[in-house]
Amino acid sequence: MRNFALSNPGTMGCRGKVKVMLHGFSTLQFLAVLLVLGLLWYGGVLIFFNLRKKMGPLGVASFKGVLDSSVPGKGSGSVTASGSAVADDLMGKARLPEGMSSVGMEDIGFVDLDERDIEGQQGLVPDLLEEIKNVFLVLAKEDSNKRDFFELMKVVKEQYPGMASHPRIRRINEYISDHAAFHLSPEELENLWY
Repeated sequence: MRNFALSNPGTMGCRGKVKVMLHGFSTLQFLAVLLVLGLLWYGGVLIFFNLRKKMGPLGVASFKGVLDSSVPGKGSGSVTASGSAVADDLMGKARLPEGMSSVGMEDIGFVDLDERDIEGQQGLVPDLLEEIKNVFLVLAKEDSNKRDFFELMKVVKEQYPGMASHPRIRRINEYISDHAAFHLSPEELENLWY
């Protein structure tokens, strides 16, 4: 049986014809047919969705609603400046679930608005602390003493006038006393800014 199938001239003839048919098309002809079929497909999809958009909820074009809404004071929709009809929201807007609210981008935060310390994160105090860190680095490199510290802090005090009355001066003084390589009395820290 197996030999019969291989030597059957009818089977070989079909394969030969298929081979001849495929060799009859060039690559350019194949791509042209593919392009035409693709354009037909996407054209059909566009037509389908445009017709679906124009159809009413029952699948029938609702010309009556469009005509009624184009006349002022008549119909369920309102007319925009371009003359197109806008349908009213019959059910109303969806209500947010309990406990949720809609907020703007400026209101998003992980800390209560009263507890935010924006000035403490940006501005005068962080800049002053950076200058004080630089003073400590210079003191460490040059192996300086308390007198050199007071001379360098005079320069910093001139750059930041009015720090003696700043509300965060206590925290700044605590930072200085914690990071200084020598002991500073509370009076010395207090007189540092005057």
